[in-house]
Amino acid sequence: MDDLTQPPSRASRPTDNGVTMQRPFLVALLYLLSIVIGFTSIIGVILAYIWRSDASTQEWEKTHYTYLIRTFWVSFAIGITLMLLWFGTIFGMIARVEHTPAVAHQPPPAMFFVAIFGAVGAFLLSMVWFCIRSILSMVKASNREPMPRPGTWLF
Repeated sequence: MDDLTQPPSRASRPTDNGVTMQRPFLVALLYLLSIVIGFTSIIGVILAYIWRSDASTQEWEKTHYTYLIRTFWVSFAIGITLMLLWFGTIFGMIARVEHTPAVAHQPPPAMFFVAIFGAVGAFLLSMVWFCIRSILSMVKASNREPMPRPGTWLF
């Protein structure tokens, strides 16, 4: 049979069309999975630290690991700060209501609205920031491109 009628074997097919599973891609994927599962970003940041110091790691990969490690720690700090502010505000308002006489010094309902929905809004913005940074890393890693500014807080 003629070789032109045979489908190409798996080994001879081009591999540059489509997404490749580079190690930085895997770390960013674990970050995105943490939105649903919750703990996979911890696995991702551990892998990023291990792979960044690996001797076989290429320079373009190191930029991704720096970028993704920074993404993890900044989002972790933002999450802890928002949680502390939210709980502090709520418990502070509750303590103030319990220690003040009757209706005279109760906080206005708008404070509860701002405390609850302001924290939720800030949390959602930080999640969008986290997702954008993870997706940008996935896109660049699938093309084996370095992150242009791995130390930035922006994109």
